[in-house]
Amino acid sequence: MRLQLAVKILASGKGQRKVRMDEATSALTGLIPEYFPAALRERAERVLSVRDRVRRERGSNLVSFRFDLLKEEEYAALTQDILILYEVCIFDMSKEIRDIVHPNDE
Repeated sequence: MRLQLAVKILASGKGQRKVRMDEATSALTGLIPEYFPAALRERAERVLSVRDRVRRERGSNLVSFRFDLLKEEEYAALTQDILILYEVCIFDMSKEIRDIVHPNDE
């Protein structure tokens, strides 16, 4: 569900790009790479660690995430990584559901 929300936010086209990326990556907080299929864990690590890279602290309680500091190609790569995670997870879930519904099909 968190990946789905992140994709919806990115695809909405509403608001500034940096705000959409902040909201999309915020939706993914709390996830860890181990929640993803093994083949996706490196990509998941990149996506899940990006907030640490753009985090800026101002004062004792104020934190901002400066997605506007990402280069165009970094932003595009991050967006692509989120979409690929979503796509592959959906495909992986469909295989699991098929195996439950039709356990003896080869």
